[in-house]
Amino acid sequence: MYDRQSQFSYGDGKLTLCTFILGDLFTNSYLLFNKETKKGFVIDAGADPDELISFVKNQGIELSFVALTHAHFDHIAGLSKLSLPFYVHSKDKTLLKDRSLNGSYFFNSGVIIDKEPRLYKDSDGLSFDGYKLSIIHIPGHTPGSVAIKIGQWLFSGDALFFNSIGRTDVPLGSETQLLESIRQKLLTLSEETVVWPGHGPSTTIGREKQNNPFLV
Repeated sequence: MYDRQSQFSYGDGKLTLCTFILGDLFTNSYLLFNKETKKGFVIDAGADPDELISFVKNQGIELSFVALTHAHFDHIAGLSKLSLPFYVHSKDKTLLKDRSLNGSYFFNSGVIIDKEPRLYKDSDGLSFDGYKLSIIHIPGHTPGSVAIKIGQWLFSGDALFFNSIGRTDVPLGSETQLLESIRQKLLTLSEETVVWPGHGPSTTIGREKQNNPFLV
């Protein structure tokens, strides 16, 4: 198991990243916050986010929103405990209220999010405390999967992993579409780009181009 207590700093030394491994599927929920302003946001909301919430409270961090990479149940279950606005791609909006599409039905769970989401706009990013977040639509794992890029950090959701790619034997999944998304939109990024996936350890674009058996 990789160390979830590690903190990583952005190039300016202010923006800090913490990883919280949540729920039965060990989903990576990422907390990013500015050490000076104490403002932050979350990428993906795994189940039972009490550890994350406690850390935020103890550090005095003010959260602005949750940015979802996609709407499978293990990435959205924590929204019920995070009273925050959240963003999702329009093509994943229906998954929020459909147990069979978001996968919770197959795990004898009933994850349904009734709160109305904010939708990512095509070609637009998000702004956070002076930082620009680029939203990259990468369908294949789900129709509305996105990667979120901030500087040299790329949060790939369940599209690209260390030595692997996302599952496509799920409702609305497409292997052809996923591979096309990865090759055209992710592998074209700088090889030094650090990839923070939805599960498992981090990697880099360069490493996956050279070693990922699904891509070489």
